[in-house]
Amino acid sequence: MSDNNEDTLFWNLVDSFIEQANNACEDVDPGVVSAALLNAAARFNAFVVAASSIDRKEYIEEIESARNYLTGRYRELVGENLEDYRENYKVYVRADEETE
Repeated sequence: MSDNNEDTLFWNLVDSFIEQANNACEDVDPGVVSAALLNAAARFNAFVVAASSIDRKEYIEEIESARNYLTGRYRELVGENLEDYRENYKVYVRADEETE
């Protein structure tokens, strides 16, 4: 599969997850939706690390490096998105508010 196709599939998945979360916010507090999405991502990532291991011993040896990678990557991604919302707050959230 080409990188372009993988990028398209990746962003389609991201958009699909966000759409599902936005739809859930119609019935559930966004904080609950956020916590559920974060928990689901953590659980799925733990599964991916475990399933990628040859055996339990290798899995146990990889836990700390996986934790460091995943938390570091999350920190980068949340930082990028918080900055994006800071720069585009009026567009994304409240077009009628004055910026400071």
